[in-house]
Amino acid sequence: MRQPADEGSLDPAHTARRTDLPPLTVGDTPTDLSLADWGGGVLTPRAPSGRYLTVAEDGFVRAAAERPGGWVVQETFTLEAHRDGHLLRHMGTGGYVCVATGGLKVAERDSGVQGTVFRLEVVERGEDAVTRAAARADAVVVVVGNDPHIGGRETEDRTTLALPARQERPWRAAHAANPRAALVLTSSYPYAVGEAADAPPALLWTAHGGQAAGTALARVLFGDVSPAGRLPQTWYASHDDLPHLLDYDIIASRATCLYFDGAPLFPFGHGLSYTDFGYGELSVRREAGLTVECEVTNSGPYDGDEVVQIYASAPGSRVPLPHRRLIAHRRVRLRRGERVRLFFAVPVEGALGFWDVAHGRWTVDPGTYEIHAGTSSADLRATATVTVEGPPPAPRPVLRRGLEAADYDAADGIVLVDRTKVRGGAVACRDAAVGRLLFRACDFGAGATSMTVEAARGAAAAGDDATVEVHLADGTTLATAAVPPTGGRYAYTTVRAALPTPPTGVQDLHITLRGGLRLARLGFSG
Repeated sequence: MRQPADEGSLDPAHTARRTDLPPLTVGDTPTDLSLADWGGGVLTPRAPSGRYLTVAEDGFVRAAAERPGGWVVQETFTLEAHRDGHLLRHMGTGGYVCVATGGLKVAERDSGVQGTVFRLEVVERGEDAVTRAAARADAVVVVVGNDPHIGGRETEDRTTLALPARQERPWRAAHAANPRAALVLTSSYPYAVGEAADAPPALLWTAHGGQAAGTALARVLFGDVSPAGRLPQTWYASHDDLPHLLDYDIIASRATCLYFDGAPLFPFGHGLSYTDFGYGELSVRREAGLTVECEVTNSGPYDGDEVVQIYASAPGSRVPLPHRRLIAHRRVRLRRGERVRLFFAVPVEGALGFWDVAHGRWTVDPGTYEIHAGTSSADLRATATVTVEGPPPAPRPVLRRGLEAADYDAADGIVLVDRTKVRGGAVACRDAAVGRLLFRACDFGAGATSMTVEAARGAAAAGDDATVEVHLADGTTLATAAVPPTGGRYAYTTVRAALPTPPTGVQDLHITLRGGLRLARLGFSG
């Protein structure tokens, strides 16, 4: 019998696994399976019928899935080395595959069953088949990438940006056998493709499209359509360019296309075409908003589409704003030799504004800004400037608002953490040793005489002190507050401390954290 499924959904996550097909059995004749290796040891075995091995609610292994899917994918396995062969582990349940009455079955995770030892015999390697096919072909297209249900979801983080080794080998084999071997990447995310960015004569990336994705890909490869896609993210040269997975301070870690200081493999907005486009002079007028005007010409040999991208930057800003930020874009189709004048109307607040943590509001600082037009965030063809008038930024009103710890201006040895399980931010020492925060231009008015520290701290080892030390730029220590154990990282307490030397006027405030505490907020009163 077949279990009921959602007839109106094409998402395999909404479809129950089939139990009408017989489970796999073990006999004298080996079972032929093709193994797709998605990296990190994740495999999807596939039977000669074309169906993937999957596990239904009854625990039996069947060749019954048209494709991987589900909130918890049931079609992924991993091979674990054993002295006599390999154990096959089902990733969806964590149990091992074993021979049982009725066929292959996944043992319950906590049953203590180690699983059956299988012998893996490689009949043919994928790169060998690719070599033979490529050697006798006029041209070759190698498609690699990820399945959107594998390795690109909340429960399955990747440990590297590199292509899996089993996907590196096919394109290398094809390129060695036939220099006319193009590489197509189909993925949910960037790869650090390294040599693959230069060795093949063509590299084409596409996200996971719909039912016409294959047709669209073929039309681009055969030149029926000039490509006009642009990367919606930065492609890094190596995973070494990325911060720690749980480091959410993209400014301090210089992450994403906004703050990255290095040279990316492919920048945000990058994309090539079969034709070329030229940019004329750029002008910006300050009216109700910003009116940006630029001229674009198809200077190449073919008709095609250009994605004109407008960016803003703020050199010399008082706060660390992005290198450049996309504020407008437009896709325009131009015949060969055609020229067009484009106008963009952009609100000033959206184009030049930022969230001012010192005052808890969206703001636009006065000053001179640069507006750029180009083909990507790294290929800017024209630049103009615009000046915004207004009063200078006010200092932090610390007597009225206090200081949220996560709203610092600069930090060293600090990591952003969750304030509670539900909402809010706090800070902690990166290595539970020493961390430092800087809050610029704090207005203490006529003077602050006391301070409150809102912090949390779990169980402490003997001799493990946790303190918050506050001092001024000249080294004057205002106060040191000791934070006692509070019973957990989300259990906050308020510690009060007097300020024997009351700070007055506008001062830069330096804070040093020691020990395993989480600092949420500081308050001041005068």
